[in-house]
Amino acid sequence: MKGQTQAVTAVMITGIMVGTLAAVYVWGTPLLEKRESQTQVEQIENDVIGLKEEIDSVSNAGENSGGEVTLRIQDGRVQVNEDENYIEVTSFSDTSRYPQGTWRLLDGNNLQGLSFASGSYGIVGQDSAGVVAVRSTGDSGRIRYRIEFRNLLDERFEGTQVEQVDLQASGSEESTEETTVSLVNQGSELDENGFELQTGEEVDQVRTLIEVSLQ
Repeated sequence: MKGQTQAVTAVMITGIMVGTLAAVYVWGTPLLEKRESQTQVEQIENDVIGLKEEIDSVSNAGENSGGEVTLRIQDGRVQVNEDENYIEVTSFSDTSRYPQGTWRLLDGNNLQGLSFASGSYGIVGQDSAGVVAVRSTGDSGRIRYRIEFRNLLDERFEGTQVEQVDLQASGSEESTEETTVSLVNQGSELDENGFELQTGEEVDQVRTLIEVSLQ
């Protein structure tokens, strides 16, 4: 009788252990995957903001200065858009803390003069030279990060002018998965009467040329 009791107890303990392990697997695995996905989103966000800050640094450091940042993307791409003057990083995630269908600023201030907002320029002292914006796309899980630099109207000194950090692709304009972005300051160029204000007035445009290479 005692042997039978011990056997039953052993079976019950084994059953409890199996059930517990099954529950941990069923409920724990999705939680771990969700946490891993959130970590990846945070990592990419930090990398993108770091790239924008590096562009700021290189643009302010003078001609021939340079730097590089690695974007740790597992599934996605990096694209340089010279026409709209931005670098866009696309990734995918099952979880997103970002709003769907609208752009939200992660770094920088004001939307004026950006490609996805109104106006053709911002104002020095009011608007940041560049921003980092993010947009999530519904059920596809796609997240788009955009580092964009706009024209800024400077009226602080004699002779109104517009300034811009001008992103220029060197080599391929697109890369997939993990990408190292190399930056080189190629100096500044002056386009006399090269920019038209909303009033119709033509003013000088000063562009700081930043060469962007994707590796």
